[in-house]
Amino acid sequence: MGVEVLDVRDIMTPQVVTEDEEAPISKISKDMEISGIGCVVITSKGKPAGIITDRDIAIKVIMGNKGPGEIKAKEIMASPLTTIEPDVSVEKACELLAEKGIRRLPVIEEDMLVGIISVRNILSRNPTCVSKLYPTIE
Repeated sequence: MGVEVLDVRDIMTPQVVTEDEEAPISKISKDMEISGIGCVVITSKGKPAGIITDRDIAIKVIMGNKGPGEIKAKEIMASPLTTIEPDVSVEKACELLAEKGIRRLPVIEEDMLVGIISVRNILSRNPTCVSKLYPTIE
């Protein structure tokens, strides 16, 4: 039996929470908590423009001199956004995650956000990629 070749489409999470770049961090963190998620894709004029993780909020808001209600998403989002297409192999997604040192990739098809793929998605379906993501693990 051959090795199963998976594309990003096969393992991505299709439901992606998005927030506008003008949204206050207080709203975003509340929405993340309610949804039980660790990141949101930030949009500008309806198009994906950046990403904010729970770690970004913890570090960047604590380090700032403003409260979370005063800080807008665009002030702390990671941008430019690194994305991937759904028909790319999971192997290539793994390589991109490792190269960029990130844990999540929004999936874009024809300029539309169609999902998100994370290290967790990859490790649950293709654990052999772990060596690309964490090369010191054998």
